[in-house]
Amino acid sequence: MPKAVATLLAVFCGAVTVIAQACVAGSAKEIGGNWYCSEVKAITYSNFPGTGSYNKITNMDSKTGQCTSEKYSYSGSLAPMNEELSMHFRGPTSLKQLAVYYPDTSSHEKRSAPPNIHARRHAHQHAHHAKREHALAGRAVGDMVTATINGQVVSWVNKYAGPGGSPNTAAGQPAPAQTTLAKSVAPPAQPSTTSTPASSAAPDMTNPSPNGGDSSGSSGSWVRQAYYNAEAGTSDGFTFLNHFGGTNGMPGTADGGPAFGASLSYASSDGKSAAASPQILANKMIEDDVEVIVMSNKTCDGGSCGYTRPGGVAYHGFGGDHKLFMMEFSMPATGKKGFNADMPGIWLLNAQIPLTSQYGTNPGCSCWTSGCGEFDLFEILDSGNFRCKSTLHMAPAGGSSDYFKRPDQNTIKAAAFFTGSQEVAHIQVLDDSQKFDPSLAADVVEAMTKNSGNGGMSSVFRLAS
Repeated sequence: MPKAVATLLAVFCGAVTVIAQACVAGSAKEIGGNWYCSEVKAITYSNFPGTGSYNKITNMDSKTGQCTSEKYSYSGSLAPMNEELSMHFRGPTSLKQLAVYYPDTSSHEKRSAPPNIHARRHAHQHAHHAKREHALAGRAVGDMVTATINGQVVSWVNKYAGPGGSPNTAAGQPAPAQTTLAKSVAPPAQPSTTSTPASSAAPDMTNPSPNGGDSSGSSGSWVRQAYYNAEAGTSDGFTFLNHFGGTNGMPGTADGGPAFGASLSYASSDGKSAAASPQILANKMIEDDVEVIVMSNKTCDGGSCGYTRPGGVAYHGFGGDHKLFMMEFSMPATGKKGFNADMPGIWLLNAQIPLTSQYGTNPGCSCWTSGCGEFDLFEILDSGNFRCKSTLHMAPAGGSSDYFKRPDQNTIKAAAFFTGSQEVAHIQVLDDSQKFDPSLAADVVEAMTKNSGNGGMSSVFRLAS
């Protein structure tokens, strides 16, 4: 297990709280059919089963609107959340910074598919990543490069394999996961989680599990694989997408009609329509009920993502047993009413969901219904609420009834850590001073969980066995 991961697990051991499935006495409150306990700054999900199955889509017939699938059995740390994931942002949300990190390893490990395949090939199928080299030399052949040059957004397909490189060096990857808008409801007697002082007993996360993630040596740092900065108007390693495939002649497809829903498409800079090519998300609020999907800049060439929607825009997600998503955002209150109005959300999906059918009317065309995985990080479940819930949709499913305060006035910085060695996923509000540097030392990552101003209050949700 990399030193960076081991250090992070040790921190969690001291920062997280006692495992309990009930609210602090007197804190339970029902709003809109959902139960809320206490405001926290950190929530940890533990006791991932590591084995299970879901129905993987193998064919989509656009003439009939029907799909075929096969049972897919998975195993491994955090499975199936160790598969490629896509990031989803629903407005009203103002995204200022976004980054994905992996533990830096010194050995040449086999890596799944990465968003930025750096010289040290670590696929973004959720493994880790190597240090980044020169902008182009560090990219894989076939990667889409997007940059702002002389004030103009320019995109092109990288054809340079680097010194001694060849087009065949690109690694393949699986697909991401999706989210749903389903509400998590808990009865008053058993709301999801509790928050308690950090000094309370917590699960032992310092020792790697037998089927844990990477066991290679590590320099102890976490390396940035992809980064977006709204103010600077720059994006490296990300592709911004939405669901307008095939509309107005844009890339993607709407074949299959409502049964499949529109496929992925390149998102316009405001996320409200499709674009002809990759665009950088503008430095402005994503409006109510507008969803922007963020995936890597690695295309699903040659079936590297498995089965994907024919004719759809397809990119790899972010996979691996150990990964870190960092973001800076706010969720302004608009006061609007109606479907998904004033209901911001940030979540992760198994990439296979948006790559096949995320919003179609035929549930048999999405692996979501059979539990391939969704992780809601910060989601408002009813219009105008100021409590953000988190929920895991998989088998078993579960969600904490403790909540994060909605950042409606100012931005907050937050992170979602996946530490496969102990089947732990952790959501943490970070200190405002936290920087999104190209690499993060192990002690910096450790400080994230200690200096977030959480006052010793955090929560642990143990998934049912």
